[in-house]
Amino acid sequence: LLKQESPELLQLIQDFEAKLTELKDELDPLMHMVRNGIIPKGKGSRYLQTKYHLYLNYCTNISFYLVLKSKRIPVQGHPVIERLVAYRNLINDLGIVDEKLSSEVQWLLNELHNTERNDVGGKKQSTMLLQRTVNKNKPKSVPKISTVEAAAKEPRDDSDLDEEAALKFYREMEEKMKLKRKRREDQNAMEEELVLEEDPNKKRGITYQIAKNKGLTPKRKKIDRNPRVKHREKFRRAKIRRKGQVREVRKEEQRYGGELSGIRAGVKKSIKLK
Repeated sequence: LLKQESPELLQLIQDFEAKLTELKDELDPLMHMVRNGIIPKGKGSRYLQTKYHLYLNYCTNISFYLVLKSKRIPVQGHPVIERLVAYRNLINDLGIVDEKLSSEVQWLLNELHNTERNDVGGKKQSTMLLQRTVNKNKPKSVPKISTVEAAAKEPRDDSDLDEEAALKFYREMEEKMKLKRKRREDQNAMEEELVLEEDPNKKRGITYQIAKNKGLTPKRKKIDRNPRVKHREKFRRAKIRRKGQVREVRKEEQRYGGELSGIRAGVKKSIKLK
């Protein structure tokens, strides 16, 4: 049932877990190295910061999507779908760069873990030791992080089957959004053409007030519109007047203790016998 209602939900959850793991294990330590100056400022550090914020925004939008699903709010046509598609396309564009820099990133992470294991003199000394190790033992065969643009210009390899399955939903939603925008633009264009085609000398149509104008007619009560309601109201008022003229016969359920409203001596309701 879940796969029928939202087939993309399980894939989004798996993608959410994978991206959070990558953020925690790889990008967060690399960002600490950028802040501490171990990785020098340049194109490489800007690339790491861009990827870090891109992953954070992507995970944030997935979490918002899951909140909507948990509250059973319809997500078709919601702006979060467009954002997820856009972020997913950007992450896919970075795939070729990640492949080129994977060996260097892995080497930096290994050096960081080795330095943390051998850390005895505190955080500052470990940072200085790591910086010296990076500057001294950096492999020449590994491409530098600053060569991001050169790696990005190379042709992109074919994605795996799992990745294609994950992106299938996003591509379908992207096509639907494009068709929806195109229909809206066509509709607006047709409305503009109709406005332009109207004859400026043509007389305008009459309004509702003009069409329903009855001229000088006397003011009538609303109750006069419906004879049945008018007679019902007339009967209700007559019953009230009748109670003042003729008293209703009441059965003695309890012993008579006088009139509740009191007895007025000046009121006569008897009938004269002729």
